[in-house]
Amino acid sequence: MKKGRINPTRTRGKGFTSIELVVVIVALSLLSASIIIKNPFAISDYSSIAADQLIADIQYVQMRAMGMRTKQAIELRVDAGDYGVYTVAGARKKLPGNVKVTGTTFAFAGPITFNSIGEPDNSGTIDLSWGKTAGGQTIKVYASTGKTIID
Repeated sequence: MKKGRINPTRTRGKGFTSIELVVVIVALSLLSASIIIKNPFAISDYSSIAADQLIADIQYVQMRAMGMRTKQAIELRVDAGDYGVYTVAGARKKLPGNVKVTGTTFAFAGPITFNSIGEPDNSGTIDLSWGKTAGGQTIKVYASTGKTIID
């Protein structure tokens, strides 16, 4: 054979075999099916996601009050699916799904305000519910410490 000619019977081993392609396609199909089947976001799960989001933002406002050594507040509106964090002018955060604040037991109708050492002006609970069902979560904010938990 002359130099520079390619022998057509010799393969160079580049590319994938059909068996490798089938294995990859099957693996991706199984992964996709497991994600679709195990979707964690049922209607009832939105309440716990919303509660976690609201607790995180309440704790953020409390930490911001301690860090800046000034009063900071978060505003909740009853029968609304959003709330306001006063650190961003005019910004309101939306709760996921159809979750709404259905009631509070705070002494004042205004926002939850934390002083410069992280104490809330008052204590109380926040009730969250979703859709037309009776399910929901209750968040409790303790006086003097400001600890926020799902009750």
